[in-house]
Amino acid sequence: MVHLSRKHNDRDLHRLIQQSLQEIPDFGNRVEVVGRINKIHQGIWHDNYCFFIRSQNLPVGQNEQAYVLRLLQQRYKWQQGSQSRDRLVGEAETLRALMISDFAHPTPELVSIVKGNDLEPIGMIETALPGVSLDRFRDRSTLQRIGQVAANVHHLDTELFTHLSNCKTRTQHIQVQLGKIDADLFAEFPLAVQVRDWIASYAPTDDGCCVLHGDLLPQNLLLNWQISSDAERQVSVVDWEMTQIGDPAYDLAIVSRGNRKVLGVNNGLQVLLDDYANFGGRKISMADVRVHELLLVMHWLNESWREYQESAPRGHGPEFYEEQLRSLFRRTTNRSVR
Repeated sequence: MVHLSRKHNDRDLHRLIQQSLQEIPDFGNRVEVVGRINKIHQGIWHDNYCFFIRSQNLPVGQNEQAYVLRLLQQRYKWQQGSQSRDRLVGEAETLRALMISDFAHPTPELVSIVKGNDLEPIGMIETALPGVSLDRFRDRSTLQRIGQVAANVHHLDTELFTHLSNCKTRTQHIQVQLGKIDADLFAEFPLAVQVRDWIASYAPTDDGCCVLHGDLLPQNLLLNWQISSDAERQVSVVDWEMTQIGDPAYDLAIVSRGNRKVLGVNNGLQVLLDDYANFGGRKISMADVRVHELLLVMHWLNESWREYQESAPRGHGPEFYEEQLRSLFRRTTNRSVR
């Protein structure tokens, strides 16, 4: 296999792709990458590259298919280790399950798991999907499309996704998220104790769990402009690495993030909830989403508190997230919070 440095050069990427595809009978030994390999959207965990191939084994039309190489980032210590590899393998299983599901939106098709010199997974190759990211359109229509996608994700058959991390109830999902916060944080921040106790006493609208995408942000939704009719344009869904089975309110909280405006839309969370319900989503209340927004901000506070115990901290300090948590908790409970 090809040895990759932390900065991936074009020659090594060519060789890595070709060696990975040559192991697949449908592509054959004479498969080759055509033209440049273009770096595209970069996430927290992956570097993504788009490319085309040529193979005598493939029909002419299939040689025009674009592909994406998703390589695990290894720049920082927190990106390394078995957790990121496990999540990569899990995403591959999710893509396989989506191919046999009745999901209403196009999703990437898994082509190959890419392995490093030690034969451990370091990435995957999947088909590329046409379209532009909804991140370009942060407006009312984007919220509507997110609501539709979320509703459709939440109706996927959980029996097809047995490989996923699985919370049996929505209450358990909340408890698991609370359990990931450092116990010492509560000794440092009295506000966090108030929020924790309020969350612990909260009961979701109902206790039915479902498949979650886990990261339904606009950049993970692609609008296909090749279709001329706006009503018929399909939204494709990519980046399934955070998929799990749990509380459907979590997927909406990932979008709203405790913001007063969601994607620039006034009263955006209520708008998103209404759209989600109109497309047949699960029963979710405003308070259900607020619980997960509070948990998100508490996790950000926790991460910042850890970071600012290091010698060269980066990002916002704990006081920033403490104030964000205070404001969100006040809006959630409609009471003064010290």
